[in-house]
Amino acid sequence: MTKMNLAVTGSVVTEKTIDSQYLLEMVNKARKECGEGVVRNNVFIDRIKDELDGETYKIFVGQKNGSEIEVVEMSIKQALRVAARESKAVRRSLVDKLEDMQAIPAMPKSQSGITEYRLAKADQLKAQALEKNIASAREIMAMLPRLDPMAHQVLAASLINPLIGYDAIPLPVLEEHYHTAGEVGEMLGVSAQKIGRTANANNLKTEQHGKFFLDKSAHSSKQVEAFRYNAEGVKALRHLIHGADVA
Repeated sequence: MTKMNLAVTGSVVTEKTIDSQYLLEMVNKARKECGEGVVRNNVFIDRIKDELDGETYKIFVGQKNGSEIEVVEMSIKQALRVAARESKAVRRSLVDKLEDMQAIPAMPKSQSGITEYRLAKADQLKAQALEKNIASAREIMAMLPRLDPMAHQVLAASLINPLIGYDAIPLPVLEEHYHTAGEVGEMLGVSAQKIGRTANANNLKTEQHGKFFLDKSAHSSKQVEAFRYNAEGVKALRHLIHGADVA
């Protein structure tokens, strides 16, 4: 075990190693997603030392919120064993991410260190953008609570997948077709406004007759909730507008 007195201002992953601050961020993020409490740094460091007892790793003196903290640098393989101490749900998320890191071939260090700095900075900016997009998705979902879960899934996928680089959140498969008020109006020979008024007056905007989706406002660039009608919704509107003889 090598001890060094080095101030660490940020956490990094380099040459298939990972530091405890970066790993702790991953652990606590996964714990929050699974409804579990976060782990304090001192508790996490003790856990790492116990798991890696007798093995070679590095300990640094880092800075966090103006105070000195211990930071352990370990291999991805060692980090996988630390992650194995978590609950099943948390462990599943961590192991996948750590194995992805381990599979990435290490790049040779440049003599100046500029290349590594730029790569680390790019990763940091990407992580910040991802956190911002996740926060934006949560805010939109909170503002539009009637949205169908499928619409929430599409929203999250559109904001997160492009930054990650793969379809971590798959797009849902629609099992039936949903029509806008304008499309239903064309079917029934009336305006979209009449479709909306009829649906509101007869409480048709329910799961039986369709779903709420995220749509663009017709009069601004804002995202709004828009109800779309399934076959049952179209049938009910046809009955209300044209009478039972054509229902």
